[in-house]
Amino acid sequence: MKLEQINPSLSNIDFALLVLSTIFIAAAGYAINDYFDIRIDRINKPKKIIVGKYISRRHAILVHTIFNITAVVIGIYVSYKVGSIKLAAFNIVMCLLLWFYSVKYKAYFLIGNIIVSISSAMTIFVVWLFEIYAIKSSEQILMNGKLLNFFLFSYVIFAFIVTFIREMVKDVEDIEGDKKYRCNTLPIVLGVCKTKYILLILVALSIIVLSYFSFLSYFNQLKLVFWYINITLIVSLIYAAYIIYISKNKDDFSFISGLLKVIMFFGIFSMTLIFNWF
Repeated sequence: MKLEQINPSLSNIDFALLVLSTIFIAAAGYAINDYFDIRIDRINKPKKIIVGKYISRRHAILVHTIFNITAVVIGIYVSYKVGSIKLAAFNIVMCLLLWFYSVKYKAYFLIGNIIVSISSAMTIFVVWLFEIYAIKSSEQILMNGKLLNFFLFSYVIFAFIVTFIREMVKDVEDIEGDKKYRCNTLPIVLGVCKTKYILLILVALSIIVLSYFSFLSYFNQLKLVFWYINITLIVSLIYAAYIIYISKNKDDFSFISGLLKVIMFFGIFSMTLIFNWF
């Protein structure tokens, strides 16, 4: 079954607007997070401070507000175009979620990590959510739905787990400043050693999920995707696990954080291989 047999109703412009709205939400989230983290960032990453150094705190709030309003307006417009105005609530909820994360939940045990991981996963899910309401032929969805939904939720789960791992790695990086300002992050509550073991378990879980995904890809004649996943993603995660195991200082965890960014990029890039096959 070829993907061309499904005729998406989201136009290129609407799709671009939807992607743009998620970018605005993410940018607004970064702005408000930096606004509230000035004191902690002076300890954890003094050379990377933007708010308070290059941009005033008042301007950061202004950027946050403008970006969020723009994202909500775009969400309302695209929701109207696909015939379900209730979908506009998605962008509103995401804006509020990132606000409460920065104001309160970031310092809570695991809650902040979960919020950021959900936000990352939702950037993938939202496109399919809007497309469900935009596709004109329900019969076409039924013909291709199982396979497409499998790929979609595989990417959503992948984005959630890898982001969750990276957030925990960042908590180890930032343990000095977080501890001073009484944040209850995982490495502060359980210690760095136990956190490393949890990270290794999560990386192993990611490898298992990817192995299952690659097996089904091979079974469905997606051999290029099978080799891509094994060579780029699984090998990279095994290497990440090794670095986590031998890590001793902040620089090691900074390297792991950067490596996880690369793994996330490789994972998202594999979408192009899948859709070229359909």
